[in-house]
Amino acid sequence: MTFLHSAFTLIQQHRRAFIVLNLAFYGLFAVMMLVTALTPELHGVFEPNIDKAFAEPGLFKMAGDIYASKNLPLAMAITFLVNLGVAVGMTTLPSLLIPFAGIALTLYRGFLWGVMFSPIGADRATLIPHSLTLLIEGQAYVLAAFAVYVQGRMWLWPHRYGLGSRWDGYKAGVRATGRLYLLVTLALLIGAVYEALEVIYLMPLLV
Repeated sequence: MTFLHSAFTLIQQHRRAFIVLNLAFYGLFAVMMLVTALTPELHGVFEPNIDKAFAEPGLFKMAGDIYASKNLPLAMAITFLVNLGVAVGMTTLPSLLIPFAGIALTLYRGFLWGVMFSPIGADRATLIPHSLTLLIEGQAYVLAAFAVYVQGRMWLWPHRYGLGSRWDGYKAGVRATGRLYLLVTLALLIGAVYEALEVIYLMPLLV
C-alpha cells in the first residue's frame, strides 16, 4: 500500500503531464481511427506486418495458438506477459539510454492502434467489447510513458527533487519508475483477464 500511495503521489505531483499524455495517446488513437475509417487502404499498409508477426514462430504466434485453443488461464497469462514485455521493451528500456524516448514510442503505439482497430471490415462489431481492452491496456502504456517523463525530469533537473547530481536523479528516476510499474502491472493484469474473456467468449458471438 505504501508503494501504491507513492505511485499516486507521483501522479498528483505531475498531474498536468499525466493528463497531457492521456490526451495525446487517446487523442492520437481516436484521430487515426477516424482517418483510417475515411481511407481504409491505410489499414492495409500495416496489416501484413501484423499478420506476419502472428504467423512466424515466436511469442505472438504462441499467443495466437493459445487463444485458438481457448485455454483461458494460459490466454490470460500470455496476454499479460506480452503486454508487460512491450511496456518494458518499447517504453521503459529505451528511455534508460535516451531520456523521454519511450514517450514517442508509446505515442506511435497509439497511432498504430488507431489504424489497426478502426471500425472497418466485416468484424467491426467486435470493437464494441474490445474497446474496453484498448482503454485498460492503453492506460498501462500511458502510465509507463508517464514513468519515463518523471524519470527524465529527475535526471535533467535533480535539484528540483532535492537531489545532488544528475546521477542521483537518474537513480531516483529508476526507483520512481519501479513504483509506477505497480500501477502498470495492475492495469495489465486487469486488461489480460478481460481480454482473454472477451476474445474467447464474446468476440465469437459477434463475428
